[in-house]
Amino acid sequence: MAQQSFEHLVKNNSAKAGWNISKLNDKQAMLKFIMDSGRVQRVYITKFDSILEFSVPSAAVFECLDDIPNLISSILLTKNTQYKIGEWFVENIQDKLVYSIIQNVNIDSINFGYFISLVHFLVSECDKFDGFLAELYQYNQHINSANFSVI
Repeated sequence: MAQQSFEHLVKNNSAKAGWNISKLNDKQAMLKFIMDSGRVQRVYITKFDSILEFSVPSAAVFECLDDIPNLISSILLTKNTQYKIGEWFVENIQDKLVYSIIQNVNIDSINFGYFISLVHFLVSECDKFDGFLAELYQYNQHINSANFSVI
């Protein structure tokens, strides 16, 4: 069975889903989604031979490993055990460390239904995580600005 063209796969499935493609070449595609939360999520689909990597970077960006909160990493690793598809990891993007959710798939294993389900799942999970981070940030701002003391 001949391997389907990466560009054809992305164009065809995106068109069927009614999605616009922000970037597409023979090695990488980027789909951009405006979520109900108002946040923008980007799915990067990168071709490595016969494997496609679907990656959605979160808003959590760190300068170095020491800056990454252990608690959040533990939460994400625990979430990984609950997923059938997708997993959280830390990737290097433009010399920064970023929490991203990814899935690697053989190009010949992808049909329209799986493509749509995978993209929806990854962007939804990343948006939930980004929402959690926003709430955590607001909570920390509130606590840090409160006038209280501990006896």
